[in-house]
Amino acid sequence: MKKLTAFLCMLICILSLTACAQTDTEATSSSNYDVATLQDNVENLITSLEDTADSDIESIINMNNKLIADDDETALSIKNSYQSWLDSKEELGAFTPQDSDVCTVTEDDDGVTVTLETVFEKRDATVTVSYDVTGQMVSFAFSPVYSLAENLESAALNTVLGMGIVFIVLIFIAFIISLFKFIYKAQNRTAGAEKEKESLSQKPERPAPAPVAAPTPAPAPVSSEEVDDLELVAVITAAVAASMNTSVDSLVVRSIKKRSTNKWQKA
Repeated sequence: MKKLTAFLCMLICILSLTACAQTDTEATSSSNYDVATLQDNVENLITSLEDTADSDIESIINMNNKLIADDDETALSIKNSYQSWLDSKEELGAFTPQDSDVCTVTEDDDGVTVTLETVFEKRDATVTVSYDVTGQMVSFAFSPVYSLAENLESAALNTVLGMGIVFIVLIFIAFIISLFKFIYKAQNRTAGAEKEKESLSQKPERPAPAPVAAPTPAPAPVSSEEVDDLELVAVITAAVAASMNTSVDSLVVRSIKKRSTNKWQKA
């Protein structure tokens, strides 16, 4: 850990911005800094990164923020810078600076940004290093430069990949929609069962049957003998009334009971 801390401090000290007077022959911007010195700082940064093992850089990335910078924002920015180098070094190859490299310095209220368009073994790259107003390095990044053909190929690949993803998503959505009918049937089945259960629970009880009235007793049948006696009485009454010139209403008829003839038969 002490070795890594010492290496990090040394690297930051090397890359710390020193205010140098601007000369017309070396400057490519209107800043107050020496462009040649800034370019040397960026090249020294790249060389130092190449000479550092990946394991050491990964240890710096995993280091406590307080050991890298006073504030977490600056520490995270430096960690992301080292990660940018790890992500690009295999694609870029060895650093081969050329006299044709272009260094641009941009100054603003936050500090200075140095952009170096340089050459690596496998492809060109743009290296951007930012310093704060005190001249302390706060971040750096590596951006590989791709040819037009590579950009078109990447764009086509991204387009095909995007269309493929959209097509897969549409198929998935169509599959989900096709399942709605089963969900609808299941809901109807459940709703029907609930309604049937509710109707059964609310079905009124059948009223108890009304008590059957006792049958009216039939009148006692009149015997044929009594009917004959009544007819006989009526005839006699009418005859008496006619002979006596008397109204039938004033007559009182009493019932005549036939006596049993068994006594005569016994005699």
